[in-house]
Amino acid sequence: MAVQPAPGVGQYDVNNPKLRSFHDAREKFLSGDDTPRDYLERCIAVIEECNDDVKAWAYRNTDRAREMADASTKRYAEGKPLSLVDGMPIGIKDLIETCDMPTEYNCELFKGNQPIRDAASVYFLRQGGAVLLGKTVTVTLGGGDPSMSRNPYDTTRTPGGSSSGTCAAVGAGMMPGGLGTHARGSTIRPASFCGNYGLKATFGALNRQGGFSAAETMDHLGILAGSIEDMWIMARYISETAGGDPGHPGLYGSRTPPPAKKPERLIVLETAGWNETDDASKAAFNDAIGKLSDAGCEIYTRKDDPAIEAYEAETAHSPELWRQLYRFEMRFPMYQYLDYDADKIPPRLKAGIQEGAGLTQAEYRSALSRRVYWRQMHNELARRCDAMVTLSSPGPGPVGIDQGSAIYNEASSIIGMPAISLPVMTVEDMPLGMQIKGRVHGDEALTAAGRWISQELLQ
Repeated sequence: MAVQPAPGVGQYDVNNPKLRSFHDAREKFLSGDDTPRDYLERCIAVIEECNDDVKAWAYRNTDRAREMADASTKRYAEGKPLSLVDGMPIGIKDLIETCDMPTEYNCELFKGNQPIRDAASVYFLRQGGAVLLGKTVTVTLGGGDPSMSRNPYDTTRTPGGSSSGTCAAVGAGMMPGGLGTHARGSTIRPASFCGNYGLKATFGALNRQGGFSAAETMDHLGILAGSIEDMWIMARYISETAGGDPGHPGLYGSRTPPPAKKPERLIVLETAGWNETDDASKAAFNDAIGKLSDAGCEIYTRKDDPAIEAYEAETAHSPELWRQLYRFEMRFPMYQYLDYDADKIPPRLKAGIQEGAGLTQAEYRSALSRRVYWRQMHNELARRCDAMVTLSSPGPGPVGIDQGSAIYNEASSIIGMPAISLPVMTVEDMPLGMQIKGRVHGDEALTAAGRWISQELLQ
């Protein structure tokens, strides 16, 4: 028997998604034609309509959010908004600390855990007038075991992970944007499955302090949004106020979204993921690349340039290198959690921790050296194009609760270049993201290219 879509859940239309924009609505706040409180109530109505089926929220902060929205409404009426995110409803992944909401990491070890501080990103969003809607569901400690969240366009499918709740909420139109994290594919993959715009900025560009980290040299703060404009505004605001990670210069660029700019040269990458990709997704991707070529973009592949071929051949080993880095770095604090109560660590995460026990320091040092080489290769190749283009995932979100493959995301996590998922394709009546990757600290230029690509493919 066919599964009936839940209320507020239904077939995906790439040209008419459920995605919600705050950037556009803000103009109406300034003119008095709309208010942050009314905007929030529209978000709450969608949450109440379909969250029982989508299961995006670990904790809802509704009463406090209404107070925040009322305060924002008053500021706009007085012509004194605090920032470009003033009045913006935002969800916070439950790996990120909040002083007025529990932070439980979807882990029984932390049931009822109430931090006394906000993470840096949350603190400054709060100071800028953002409306904190609540905590979104994550997989346990960001590990491999599935969460309870469901895909907002088909609740028989996964939303991906580990930023599953944030992406599901954005995809369903419950909010215009939210925070995720990313150490493997936890922003780009669920953005692809749920039809979000997703940014994994240059490594260190967005302050991670106060967020859970299992891999210090690959973890990123992820930005998920219903529009590329909101994606940029959130990211740039966090960097401007909280800075980047200590020792990093932060995100470069204007406070406002960069104008769309046509990329003249694109390098199309198969990556390690091409052999895992279904035929329909390959066809959708090739069709999209064909449209970009017809629009005047020069397209280069591994067949056109030995340097691209060398890059493809080297980064085909991303699953192996990612595991060596991640499994070694996750030893702290994961070993300690196993010692405390191993029964409260789910099986897939436990297996990953145990796998890391077999890695030696020599192997980790070798992995670090190899990453240096990858970064050099990337920097040299990225100078020769406006963006590298590949898929965000091997296909749409699979049926079931498994998170799906992150193989298209591992190389960018290892290298630390910026990556954006654009919701510009459809397969099986479900979203499929195009991933664009750029130069280290070239996030603004990549966003400008992403705006143009999105406009070109969605017109």
